[in-house]
Amino acid sequence: MKSSGRKMRGFLPGLLVCLSLLTPASTSVAIDSEHPSSLLRDLRTRLIDDGVDPIVVNRYFEDSRFEVIPSLLRLNIRQPSGTEGYQRFLGDASVRTASAFLEINRAEIERALAGGPVSPEIVVAILNVESSLGTYKGTYPLMNVFASLTLLNTDPITDLIPEFWTDMLDGVPASEQSAVKMNARKRAASKARWAYRELKALLNMAEDGHFDPLDVKASWAGAYGLPQFIPTSANAYGRDGDGDGVVNLNSLPDAVASIAHYLQIHGYRDDVPKKRRKAVWHYNHSEEYVDCIITLADRIREYNATHSAP
Repeated sequence: MKSSGRKMRGFLPGLLVCLSLLTPASTSVAIDSEHPSSLLRDLRTRLIDDGVDPIVVNRYFEDSRFEVIPSLLRLNIRQPSGTEGYQRFLGDASVRTASAFLEINRAEIERALAGGPVSPEIVVAILNVESSLGTYKGTYPLMNVFASLTLLNTDPITDLIPEFWTDMLDGVPASEQSAVKMNARKRAASKARWAYRELKALLNMAEDGHFDPLDVKASWAGAYGLPQFIPTSANAYGRDGDGDGVVNLNSLPDAVASIAHYLQIHGYRDDVPKKRRKAVWHYNHSEEYVDCIITLADRIREYNATHSAP
């Protein structure tokens, strides 16, 4: 983050609302900082060896708020489908709420967009689906999500979480358990590598003291802020939309500018449907998600055109 010359602070907790009802109870295992498990000791050493400030690493790993959350491990391997949840955003009530939000905040949103190619309607549609226009709070401390997920690719994980595979295979027929476990291990390896990169980025963001990775709440997948960015996306695409010199995704202008920058980098053109669709797909690699965002944006535009004052 320091290389960009910008500061990150105070991200608003958020969650993909379409998945909110599928979020598990927060079962957790606290780690005694005076007698850390070998898994977490190795993780701390790896982070420091990779250049993360050891003061920052030790500060947050030894914080009483730090814990491993076993329920996240199972959920991130056996992910629920969010397809069914998207339809709720296309109902009349959702369209009216999003349309009113745009009209109330239109001046601020259009200033943040600075005349770029991204429409206010597409930004509001994304904000509505990602964080219910910023009103939905996340459940899990952000650092705890990524630290937990780094443990997915460790054979000794059952030493820390003895019930992990029993929980993972619950409800799976005996004849299918071997295949399910093999596929889960492959996914776990990939997810753990991804989580480590995000954890490293997150702790680097905390170096200047403007960002507390244990204070920020996130979804079970580690997404946070009004636009539901992960740390590496925040570093790459976060933008200052209100001109205060700080990127704060708890700020509507900054969130709008950041979403717009992300879409623009991925070739967004509001007047070219194919490019509009492709850019939104980069935001979330789901055709159902793209359909929802584009349809909602079009309905917001139509609603405000119909109900605008003469």
